[in-house]
Amino acid sequence: MSGALRLALAACCALVLVWTGCTSPGTPQAGPSSPIESADSTTLILSKFYSSQNYRKWLGRLAADEGIGPLRFVQAYGADSVALELEMLKAGAVVLTGGEDIHPGRYGQAEDTLKCGSIDPERDRVEHLLLDRVLDQGLPCLGVCRGLQVMNVHGGGSLHPHLPDAGFDGHRGGYPGHTADTLHEVRVTKVWSAGPVEFMQDDSGRYVSHHHQGIDRLSKHYIAWAEGPAGLTEGIRHRDTLNLPFLVGVQWHPERSQSGRSLSDGLGVSLLKAIGP
Repeated sequence: MSGALRLALAACCALVLVWTGCTSPGTPQAGPSSPIESADSTTLILSKFYSSQNYRKWLGRLAADEGIGPLRFVQAYGADSVALELEMLKAGAVVLTGGEDIHPGRYGQAEDTLKCGSIDPERDRVEHLLLDRVLDQGLPCLGVCRGLQVMNVHGGGSLHPHLPDAGFDGHRGGYPGHTADTLHEVRVTKVWSAGPVEFMQDDSGRYVSHHHQGIDRLSKHYIAWAEGPAGLTEGIRHRDTLNLPFLVGVQWHPERSQSGRSLSDGLGVSLLKAIGP
């Protein structure tokens, strides 16, 4: 390989572009996606960044508390394909963040597009690619809000395109065009543990919610372990816990919910602890 080609490849690997929502407050962020890689840093791939930095602040705080890190965050959305593939090879974990609605054609209901909000087919493509790599490499992965929905659709499940039409209310505050976060009850229905954290039935409580879609038909590859109002499935994990010890999706927002609880900080700690040496 020529010196010029090596330099070009190195530059490509170092640069992850950021493009311009269940969303985390804040606009999509522009600028460098992560600090310079160091020998002791752990790379986390986030599907999409937001200027609020909620996910990065949350996981960074938990990593500091647990003596893990430093963390290096890389955004998948907008990344050069070669650079992203190389980043995935050294990734410790993946987080599928909140965001736009998934195109309903992905789960065989293309006629429901009019019931959706903003749709980004490119993001659908990127996050399905991330899940392909998660399954291939056995990477720890947490899906939040949209992230849970992507997991279910990727596994062959389907969604309710608009929850109120299916009789589910109270999952997003405000009114169409002026929506806001709300708090609703999340109930643990199946006790399980991940590393040092146990998710018990008495961990149920009120958590931040901001979504108008949700799981309809659950993918055969996942089991449900938590539910929201009227029995809507809001917590899932992959059945293959031997090869995929932490592949977990939640419909609520742990990064914006009250800290110090198993269904908020406990999920983040479990993700970090699942990262191998």
